[in-house]
Amino acid sequence: MLAGMALVVIGMQVFIIQPGLVSVLIAGGAGESIVGYAASAEIFGIALSTIAAASIGTRLSWKWLAGQALALMAGANLASAVQTTGEAFLLLRLLAGLGAGIVISLGYAMVGMAPDPDRSFGHLIIAVLAYGALGIFGLPAAAALLGTGGVFVLLALMAAAGLGLLGLVAQPAPVERPTEPQAGSRASLNMLLAAIFLFFLGQGVVWAFLSLIGERMGIAPQAVANGLTIAQLAGIPGAFAASLGRRIGHRLLIAVGTIGCVAPLAVMTMRLDAVGYGVGISIFNAAANLMTPLLVAIVAGIDRGGRLVQRAAALQMLGLAVGPALSTPLMGHGFTPILGLSILLFLSCWLLSALNPSRTGGGKASNA
Repeated sequence: MLAGMALVVIGMQVFIIQPGLVSVLIAGGAGESIVGYAASAEIFGIALSTIAAASIGTRLSWKWLAGQALALMAGANLASAVQTTGEAFLLLRLLAGLGAGIVISLGYAMVGMAPDPDRSFGHLIIAVLAYGALGIFGLPAAAALLGTGGVFVLLALMAAAGLGLLGLVAQPAPVERPTEPQAGSRASLNMLLAAIFLFFLGQGVVWAFLSLIGERMGIAPQAVANGLTIAQLAGIPGAFAASLGRRIGHRLLIAVGTIGCVAPLAVMTMRLDAVGYGVGISIFNAAANLMTPLLVAIVAGIDRGGRLVQRAAALQMLGLAVGPALSTPLMGHGFTPILGLSILLFLSCWLLSALNPSRTGGGKASNA
């Protein structure tokens, strides 16, 4: 399970620090549009490869897949160190995303096979957030010391380090038929998967631009980075709360998570100072990181063979990929439309979850 967590952290290496990286790239001379589309291209690459990984299942060696994907990530990041603008940069970020998606999918499936998925995914998100907090906090200093290219070299080294984990990659025994839900209707499962997609689409719409929103409010870049770092740390108790899903009940936690996502974004439509901005994004990140492991853990409780978890990971990354592409054309109208769209998507996720008769109930039954 620890190897699976490490693979997910490596695969998430850019997405989790994306707001800070967007700011660094723009400060380095890249245009806002090219940076927005680069963010979308990378996450879209992740989405494509997570979908492919879910389709492949266990037909190929997970060790081989992980090795190829990590090598692709390392190569694309190294090339990005010398090419940070133009269409070539978009292609390189797409390639990095293709590698990252396979790594994330395999890591998610390995964590999903743990005995207690609620707790395991909660711990996973805590590990991702710890990396994100350190990464976002250190990005301005790293960019100042090493340049934008140096940041991508560090990302390449991180991916290369993952090759040392290949001996720990665990693969489930092949099964004669695909794993299917043990209880409830296929329509109920589809509603759950649709809710997952809508949630991560809403997150993707706003996440990459949180740093720019703060800077447009007149907050200094380092203060924005500090706020995002605190927000990453605030996500840790949210992820921990997700591990209590069996005790508290999934439906209640999803309602709390939705409120925590929607309310701060609504407040951010107004001009805030550095403290207000930091508090708002901290509440948002705590709620988002409650929802992230909770939704995937519900799926893992249905399917212990990893196939449905890989589908959930694919939908997660597809939503995160499409989100920035939806936001970029809206940037010319200010950030209020972006915040409003994100709020609408979070509420739609909650509505599907609330209408779901069997997947998000309370207590242990919800993990049947």
